[in-house]
Amino acid sequence: MQQGMLERIWRESLKNYAVGLLVNLAAILAITYILSDDTSGFVLQWSGAALALTALRFVQFLHAARRYRKTHTFLLADSFYLSLGLVSAAGLWAVLGWWGIAHYQGAQQFAIIVILSSLAGGATGTLSSLRIAGKAYILLLLVPACIRLFQSGIQSHVMLAVMGVIFAWVMMITHQNNYKLIRRSIGLSLSNKGLLDELSSLTEELKRENDTLEARVEERSKDLLRLAYYDELTGLLNRHGVFNLVKYFGITPGNVTVFLINLARFKQINDGMGHEAGDMVLRQVAQRLEALASQLNQDIFGNVDCQVGRWGGDEFIFYFSRLGEGALTPEEVGVMLKQEISQRMQVAGKTICVDVNIGAVSEQDCDNPNNLFLYADIAAGEARHSGHVVFFTPGMREQLRRKTTLAQDLRMAIGNGQLSIVTHNIVSAEDHTLASCEILSRWAHPELGDISPVEFIPVAEESGIIVELGDWVIHQAMAAQPLLQQMAGKPVKVAVNVSLYQLLQEDFVDKLMLFTSGDFYPQNLIVELTESVFHEDEIALVKQALFKIKQLGVEIHIDDFGTGYSSFSRICELPIDAIKIDKAFIQSEDEKNIAIIEAVVFIARRLKIRVIAEGIETLEQAEKMRMLGVNELQGFFFGKPAALPSGL
Repeated sequence: MQQGMLERIWRESLKNYAVGLLVNLAAILAITYILSDDTSGFVLQWSGAALALTALRFVQFLHAARRYRKTHTFLLADSFYLSLGLVSAAGLWAVLGWWGIAHYQGAQQFAIIVILSSLAGGATGTLSSLRIAGKAYILLLLVPACIRLFQSGIQSHVMLAVMGVIFAWVMMITHQNNYKLIRRSIGLSLSNKGLLDELSSLTEELKRENDTLEARVEERSKDLLRLAYYDELTGLLNRHGVFNLVKYFGITPGNVTVFLINLARFKQINDGMGHEAGDMVLRQVAQRLEALASQLNQDIFGNVDCQVGRWGGDEFIFYFSRLGEGALTPEEVGVMLKQEISQRMQVAGKTICVDVNIGAVSEQDCDNPNNLFLYADIAAGEARHSGHVVFFTPGMREQLRRKTTLAQDLRMAIGNGQLSIVTHNIVSAEDHTLASCEILSRWAHPELGDISPVEFIPVAEESGIIVELGDWVIHQAMAAQPLLQQMAGKPVKVAVNVSLYQLLQEDFVDKLMLFTSGDFYPQNLIVELTESVFHEDEIALVKQALFKIKQLGVEIHIDDFGTGYSSFSRICELPIDAIKIDKAFIQSEDEKNIAIIEAVVFIARRLKIRVIAEGIETLEQAEKMRMLGVNELQGFFFGKPAALPSGL
């Protein structure tokens, strides 16, 4: 393999060497003509030496090329002599640059710099196969000239020298990248050649062997097909296989329905019971889908065709095609899918139920066959809210377009005054005095009217605009804090919501440090995070970021506690100052929810973490939370979110 690599690199070097010689000759003739009025005799001497060296290099190249055509092998001696000639040529150019830049001015000096730079730039490609000699060539062309420019003391020349050094550095990196690219390409080519040689050998063997060997080859082909188009865990068609299925069968108008099946809360099973248990769930779901497809394909259900695939992760595809009259309807199939998968299953010695979100799209509701799976996914998203099988409608497409429009407009809205902030007070549970203010964003779209944060915040997170939006909110919160403090007559902290996506940005903590480096005290800022920060996949990065934020003096609160990934084991590991119990627990009359609140308050108190209750709408609720030991309260009972005075 190594010998083959050297031989191919050598072939590439020989192929480019002749081109390099021709370019070098043209450059020599060009610079000789440009500097022909030189009276010192140096240019003629230099040109003679350069032409002689070029001729010598050409002869050496012919000998090396002739030997390669005969042997097709890499010879170290030939490589050495060609590289020596190349470096020698670069040395001559270095001499010209050193002498010419000091000797000439104006256009002639400019011509020398341009030719040296052009030769160096071209060398990143033509000499990319010569790892050491190519870099030496580039450095010899550029570095002496840069030194000479720097020594002149002229400001413009010094700046040009600095730019030349930067250019040399970039050329070195480019040359190295091109060298790696050549090696990688040759490596892949050699690997492919090995595969082709192996295939050729197998073909010859097939000609000599009997039908048994032919059967083995056929089996191997099936294995390759299975790896390419089938999921290894479940044995179902994988995503490529599903795409190939649709391409093969095509779309017959009015006949095809695609179901996208998403396993609800699968991550909790996977994390809580282990990945092996998660794999068992996926396999059992796959088996149930295959069994249902086989059952539906029988004649008793009419003339239908069903295929099953794993779309990826915890998502499956069920492809349903009606081939005749009297067959099951897509709606009936959707009900059967939900019933079949939702049945209890045994996993790791436990009985569990797996709920599903099913989105479906019929071909007649899809403007483009390529969008079948996209629209099914959109419908599955709607199914998460309804709990039923949801069929895609044109209205959902409009929702998708609205999201796209909002994403495009939101970025511009951040800078053109369409966004504003409101404050929502958080008060002490004991005396209802102001404790802090949560800063919330509002969007007044010039054409669509007021856009709810419930709508545009998810759009911002999905599109990545949440970073810009979050920075804007933090700036606004810090600007509002002095006025809020003046209005309250005492120190007031401001709270801003930060998404997991923002928190995981590499520069988030650095930006927060910069934001709070002026007159604003970090101790007056509260960062509110949703429970998504407890996501197992990101917990290490989250922990690192939160401890850095805490070192700044910023408070850290967990919002909507109790609705997602929350666990006190995680809270113990993180520098949390307060948790906000979700309003669903506060507004419920269920005694179980009261017990949960009591437990949360008890544990939080032991951990020295404050508890804030959201969604307080009545005095009775406020008093109940106080009696339970909650520290602070927030809700419409204490005032709705309000805009700041216009003087801000």
